[in-house]
Amino acid sequence: MADRKQALIDSVEAARRQVLDGTLGFTVEQWSRPSANEGWSAKDTLAHLAGIEARLRAMLQLVLDGGSWPLNAPDLDAYNGRCVAERRAWPPEQVIAELRSSGAETRRFLEALQPADLDRRWTHPTRGEVTLSALVEIIPRHLREHGEQILAAGR
Repeated sequence: MADRKQALIDSVEAARRQVLDGTLGFTVEQWSRPSANEGWSAKDTLAHLAGIEARLRAMLQLVLDGGSWPLNAPDLDAYNGRCVAERRAWPPEQVIAELRSSGAETRRFLEALQPADLDRRWTHPTRGEVTLSALVEIIPRHLREHGEQILAAGR
């Protein structure tokens, strides 16, 4: 089971590295190009990645605590829109720093998990019953998907 936890950590770290390494040397012009996400530039998409992980970690913590997703939580589109808008004026280096910092927080969170925690079940507000492991697997998929969009916009 410990190997399973380490595999998840490694997957998250590798996906984050792909995004960060792939955008090294991006110019202001590349960051401003439109991405596949309607209305978002490459930098906006990076801002989304930097901002969303805190929400995902909160969800993971709820799984551990046996809590429910708050009924008054902003829907995902509203949350994403707010996070991107808040970071629009930031220079790309600040968004990158936040993505790194958020990644370090995610790593610490995952390292603190007990192997049995990965099998804890929880009712996700839109996905239904899931395990903590399934929720963690969203992170590298999400990083890769949006990372590819950022890189495509920057070409």
